[in-house]
Amino acid sequence: MKKTKVLIMEDQIAEASYLKDTLIQLGYEVTAVASCLSEGLEYFSMYQPDISLVDVYFDGKPDGIMFGMEISAKQEAKRPFLFLTGATDTSTFKLAKFSCPYNYLIKPFNRPELQYAIELAIERYQAEVSPSPVTSASTPSESVFVKRGNTLVSVQYNDIKYIEVDGKYSKIVCYNQKFVVQQPLGDLYAGLPGKQFFRIHRRYVINIKEIIKIDTQTHEIFFKDGNTLFFSHRHLDEFLTIFKLIK
Repeated sequence: MKKTKVLIMEDQIAEASYLKDTLIQLGYEVTAVASCLSEGLEYFSMYQPDISLVDVYFDGKPDGIMFGMEISAKQEAKRPFLFLTGATDTSTFKLAKFSCPYNYLIKPFNRPELQYAIELAIERYQAEVSPSPVTSASTPSESVFVKRGNTLVSVQYNDIKYIEVDGKYSKIVCYNQKFVVQQPLGDLYAGLPGKQFFRIHRRYVINIKEIIKIDTQTHEIFFKDGNTLFFSHRHLDEFLTIFKLIK
């Protein structure tokens, strides 16, 4: 039986060596060990591993998350990856979730935990890419149906500017219409495409594609139509990791 090919991204030599030995003992084939983002991307392109095991932080920077976002950007080259990290804080987990990993494992872990995490990640990926019956009534992934009275209105994700808390409800704001729905903002956010929408405040979730300017001093975000919203300070660093910055 063909062995599962694994890429390791870990900058701590001792941890990388232990992980490699453990994977080999479990019957996996370790294609390469990368100690930085550029090596990881190079080895990923070179070996096309079945799964990548990625530390979140490299020299204090969340390069593991950048790796996950990069390999997920091209659908035809997409492969599953899972994070291995010693960070247990909520902010790291929320930041990692943005890149849509297939699993998340806290260090230290034992051999069964590692093996089960890998198997579940691969199974989830295979279920995701396996062809399924499609009918003409299936909902396209680029849109969602929103209830307005007794009517279901198809709304394109690209048409949504932002979503905000509206009392006990949530308001979906598009350029040409608005919807007030009963779902809490947190539940709506969980169902949105992770690479397109981001929570900038306890009151707001925005469509990243609609942003043209960010003022990091006033914490103001500018939309294409000139309107603005403010994001909370605690979301700033996490929010800025989404974008490529040229200084």
